[in-house]
This record gives sequence, structure tokens and C-alpha cells, in this order.
Amino acid sequence: MVCEFTELQGVMGREYALLDGEKTEVAQGIFEHYLPRFAGDELPTTDIGRLVGIADKIDNIAATFSRGLIPTGSQDPYALRRQAIGIINILVDGNYHLPLIKTIIAVLGMLNVPAAKNGELLAQLQEFFLQRVKNMMGDQGIRYDVIDAVLNEKANDDIVDLFVRAKALAEYVTTPEAAESIQAFTRVANLCKKAEGETIIKESLFVETAEKELYEVVCRLQKETIPALVAYNYADVLRLMNEVSAPVNKFFDTVMVMDKDENVKNNRLALLVQVKETASMVADLSAIVL
Repeated sequence: MVCEFTELQGVMGREYALLDGEKTEVAQGIFEHYLPRFAGDELPTTDIGRLVGIADKIDNIAATFSRGLIPTGSQDPYALRRQAIGIINILVDGNYHLPLIKTIIAVLGMLNVPAAKNGELLAQLQEFFLQRVKNMMGDQGIRYDVIDAVLNEKANDDIVDLFVRAKALAEYVTTPEAAESIQAFTRVANLCKKAEGETIIKESLFVETAEKELYEVVCRLQKETIPALVAYNYADVLRLMNEVSAPVNKFFDTVMVMDKDENVKNNRLALLVQVKETASMVADLSAIVL
């Protein structure tokens, strides 16, 4: 039936399941796990349909990659890009914070992929999904520098979280306060490149008032941002980051970072590294183009 009428894919499975006495949610899941079938198609609405659909699609993608059949240019005979976009849309629509890397590792393990190939395949699959995320964000009108700022943190494999961060940052960069904060953080990021080895801060090595004040502000904000980070409320985190720009500017106006005393210099660089890490809790703000 489906071979002749392809539009009935999933529909016939649902009807046969109902006739066979399966529960309604199981029958609906059989239909929905094929969704979306094409661009703009409906998405699954049940947890069963979403989860089985994600599992089926990611298994197809990983298995095809493991055989070296990776889409190139306009060639995508197995519709892997469409399936990846489907997974991303399902995750975002269902608000599923699925760890992509752990999921891919689990799938590769079930496919009995040789351990020697795991690293390479994992990197290829992660890049494949992130490229789809990047394109989809761009299609939503999100600025390229905002996308780069969010995706620069390669360790974040939560696709839903990436979209939430991008939308919050896209709104933040349009606010009057953003420019000053981003300029300050960019300056900090540039100096952090000179930090070497362990970056441990010793309060006893603070000399100037400005460095003490900057340290206190950063420590306070690290605590105050925790509830917002846990709630994925990145707009509040970014708003709090505005409080750092004035202490940072005062620090640069009154403190010589590259002090002759090696210990003092390294301590100040360590402080700037902590400022950078704090400012990067949502995204790499130094990637924003003003």
C-alpha cells in the first residue's frame, strides 16, 4: 500500500495498529515518528512520536555516516540534512534538552562502530548538526555574529539551549548598554591571550583599589546569575553583565596589567580570565561585531 501511495507512510501503520488492538497513543506514535516528512510539514505532538522519531532519525544519520556516506555539496541521497533538521525542530518544539554528544556516542556504540573511528565520526556528526543549527538560526533572522558567539562554545551540545541563548543575545545586542559592555569584554578577552599556565587569583596580591573592586563585582555576579542560568533566563544574565563594564573600564584606566612584578602581573591576568569566563556564561561576547 505505502509503496504505491507514499503519502500514506505512517498513516497505514497507525490504522493497522488500531485494528490490531494497540493503544491509541502507540498507534499515533507510529504515525508521528515519520514526521516531519518534508520542509514545513507538521511536527509530532506526543512524547512517543517525538522520542521514537528522534531515535529513528539519529540512528539513520549515524549509521549512514559510519559507512562513509556523508552528504557533500548538493548531494544528499539519503535526505540526512532533512532528517537532522527534523530532529532539531522536534527538540525545540518539544523543549527537549537532549545532550547531543552523549546521544551520538550511545548510537555509535549500538551500531558497533570500531572505537578507533568514534572520535572522527563524533566530530563529523557534531559539525553536521551544528551547521544545520547555524543555518536555521540564520533563517530566523539572527545575526551571523550572534550565531558565532553562541556556537563558539563547542562543549554545549544542548540544541534547545543554543537557540534560547541566541534569541536572548540577539535581543541584548540591540540595547543601549550592550555596546559598552561588549567593548569592555572584548578588551578583556584580548588581554587574556597573554595568560599562561594556571590562572589562580590571590587576593593578597591585589594592589590597586580598582582590581579589588572588579574582583568583588565578578564574584558577586557569579553567585547572582546562578538562578537565571538554571532557569535558562539568559536575558537576565546578560543584563547583569552590564554591571561589569564600569569596573572593567576603571581597571584598565588605573591598573597596569603587565606589571614588572611577575606575580602581580599573573594575578591580574588571572583576574581578567575570571572576568572573561563570567562574561562568557551565555556566549562569547568578544565575537559580537559593533
